[in-house]
Amino acid sequence: MGTRVCIETWGCQLNLHQSEGIAGVLEKAGLTVVDRLEDADVVLFNGCMVRGKAEEKLLGRIGAVVEEKRRRNVVFGVGGCFGQVYGDTLFARSRAIDFVFGTRRHTELPALIEAARRDRVSLLAAADDISLEETPFRRASGVTAMVSIAEGCSNACAYCIVPRARGPMRSRDPDAVLAEVRDAVRGGRREVLLLGQNVNAYGTDRLEFGGFARLLVRVADEGPERIRFTSSHPRDMNQEILDAMASRTNVCRHLHLPLQSGSDRVLRAMNRGYTRESFLRLVDAARRTVSTVNVTTDLIVGFPGETESEFEETLEVVREVRFGSIYAAKYSPRPGTRAAAWDDDVPTDEKESRLACLLDIERTIAAGENAELVGATLIILIEGQTGDGRHFGRADDHRTVVVEGQVRDGDLIEVRIVSASASALIGEAEVS
Repeated sequence: MGTRVCIETWGCQLNLHQSEGIAGVLEKAGLTVVDRLEDADVVLFNGCMVRGKAEEKLLGRIGAVVEEKRRRNVVFGVGGCFGQVYGDTLFARSRAIDFVFGTRRHTELPALIEAARRDRVSLLAAADDISLEETPFRRASGVTAMVSIAEGCSNACAYCIVPRARGPMRSRDPDAVLAEVRDAVRGGRREVLLLGQNVNAYGTDRLEFGGFARLLVRVADEGPERIRFTSSHPRDMNQEILDAMASRTNVCRHLHLPLQSGSDRVLRAMNRGYTRESFLRLVDAARRTVSTVNVTTDLIVGFPGETESEFEETLEVVREVRFGSIYAAKYSPRPGTRAAAWDDDVPTDEKESRLACLLDIERTIAAGENAELVGATLIILIEGQTGDGRHFGRADDHRTVVVEGQVRDGDLIEVRIVSASASALIGEAEVS
């Protein structure tokens, strides 16, 4: 029996997609990818550290590998953003870690694993390494194909570790992107998800590639039944992109725009490059241009220096925009960022209180927005099953729908919405 590898992943969809690439590289080299740590000869953690909570989860999970290594011979590697930033200091923290790797050079992992059988070793990308790898993929979903269009980020948000972990933004050649899209469509994937840390800045580093609006139209014309993209930076969103979204019916009516704060002073401290008013104008332009668009966002509470009145400014924007959903988190200092040198002066209990308040308001808004869809018939792409055996999918605007009836993963069907909550719609599959 050949070498068996288990890959565990934390973090964003880009991390998940990179794990698909790691799995593809390992399988091409003759290794077998398995789902359970207990069945593996090699365990890889592809870790995230954008938020402190993700870091804590990864560190907690290391204990399970330590226990497994006590019972038998297991080679253990930690990588991704977590490995790239902490690097060789991980060796000092835990003797159980046999090798570390970063956010690049994944085609070298089979050789790294073999080297780690003999001695502890690291494979980290240098700060000036701006290479882009083309790898095979072992896709986790038979419904959606994740396709990376850019890697890294050239922004300098005061709180964000991504530029340090993944390097500056590098746009992928559009011909390579389109070839991957065509392969995904031929392979039966009904949806393509375009990925980048700052997806709508695509092409700003390579003007000959054209901008994101042009790429989006070209991807749409390759024929996927649905196209989504994430994540967008408000500073780089423009009318041309909105027009491109509106021009193709297979581009989903969903726009994720991370606001982060509703306070202009906090936004300046974060170095976000836009104001509260310009963000509101952008949302208005999106809703005028793209029919029924669902705008979702990210928010940070308790950023250094954030006052109660500045937090209230964030709540005012949330009430005015009425986001379809929010991903909100308490601020946590990230090593090497500018904000990490500042006094983290909002007490933990105050951060927790603000987060709870924000989420309560958003749940009320989302419940009201979802209730307005009861009685409507929506086209739903079925993605998987819930814990109780029902199927779920997403509407064109990215809302989650739990579907009653006889359906299968990958079905693109009409569903009549019969009830709603803050987190999901409930629908019945229409009988054809």
